[in-house]
Amino acid sequence: MAETKGKGSKTAKKANAKAAKEGKKNPRTSSAAQSELGKKGAKKNKSKKK
Repeated sequence: MAETKGKGSKTAKKANAKAAKEGKKNPRTSSAAQSELGKKGAKKNKSKKK
């Protein structure tokens, strides 16, 4: 099971844990946390199939 830390949704807690692992307090400045939150890197496919 993934590490979690802080408050909020399950995804936010994972992002907080990843930010802490990178040594950053704010998940918004942590690249690992941003990818967890879908801000960078691989994103979920939102296109609709016809």
